[in-house]
Amino acid sequence: MKLEAELKSTKPMQPRQRALLNIMFTASWLDCFLSRQLRPYGLTGPQYNILRILNGSYPKGLSVLDIKSRMIDRSSNVSRLVEKLRLSGLVERVPHAEDRRMVIVSISEPGKKLLTEIEKARFTDGHGTPGSKLTESEAMELAHLLDKFRE
Repeated sequence: MKLEAELKSTKPMQPRQRALLNIMFTASWLDCFLSRQLRPYGLTGPQYNILRILNGSYPKGLSVLDIKSRMIDRSSNVSRLVEKLRLSGLVERVPHAEDRRMVIVSISEPGKKLLTEIEKARFTDGHGTPGSKLTESEAMELAHLLDKFRE
C-alpha cells in the first residue's frame, strides 16, 4: 500500500519528505513485524540482535562494549539484555583472562539451537517476509540507496 494511503494523506509531499516519512513508517512497521515473529520464542528484537551478533562471532565471545558497537539500536541497555539472556541460558558470561573487570559473552548451545529454530520458521530466509517481493538487484539497489541516505 502506498504511504499516502497508509497515512491517510491527501496533500502531495515533496520527494525528500516522502522518502524520510516512508523510511520512518517502514522502520516502525518492520519493528512491529519482527516483534510479532519473535514473541513465540520469548525474545525481543534487541535480544535477537545480540544472539545474532554472538552467533556471528562464535566461538569467540565479545565484550558488552563490542556487542553494543554492533547493535542496530545502540541505545539499548546491553548489560541488562545480556543478563536476561544469561538467565534464560541462551548466553554465557566468562571473566576476561587478563582484565577481571571485563566480561566476555558468548552464545550457548541452547542459544544456537534457538537461532536455528527461528531460521527454520522461515521469517529470516526471505520467503514471505518483508522485502521478499524485491528481486536481488532491487534489494541491492535499496540497500545502496539507504546507505547513501545516511551519508
